[in-house]
Amino acid sequence: MPTIKEKSKKLPVTKEGMAVLTGIDVLPVNSVLDKTFEKMYKFHYTTGPFLLPVKSGSLDWVILNNDTTVQKVRVIIYKCPVGTVKVQVSPGPIIVTLKPKESSHNANTYVEGYPYEVVVECNSQLIFPYVSVWPGNYGVVIPGTGINSASFIRMLP
Repeated sequence: MPTIKEKSKKLPVTKEGMAVLTGIDVLPVNSVLDKTFEKMYKFHYTTGPFLLPVKSGSLDWVILNNDTTVQKVRVIIYKCPVGTVKVQVSPGPIIVTLKPKESSHNANTYVEGYPYEVVVECNSQLIFPYVSVWPGNYGVVIPGTGINSASFIRMLP
């Protein structure tokens, strides 16, 4: 029976500013894990549930601060198995501090076939989130999986 040769595990060459897969224990620059769970944000946005397709390499989120002031943004990813309560997934709630016009991202691998939700909490309406799914370890988006800022839904208190 023929076998498939294992492909080289070389990571692609990336350019400065290109999004790449991060380890589950690696946080974006200028960010910390949030263990307080305080209600300190004025605006709360959600992607709503979406499925990770087959052959998903990673789930990536990007935050852009279009405000003129430094902003702190909390990002939480939930796994939403059908018939059960949603649960936070690793690395947990992340608080990112962004300078004006600065962006940040995080990409991690999650189990495909489950619904997920990305929640973004912030104090400015000039924070623009984006979520996408990649087939591999760097920023090539699987067509149809991008969730842009206009698609996020504001959660009411």
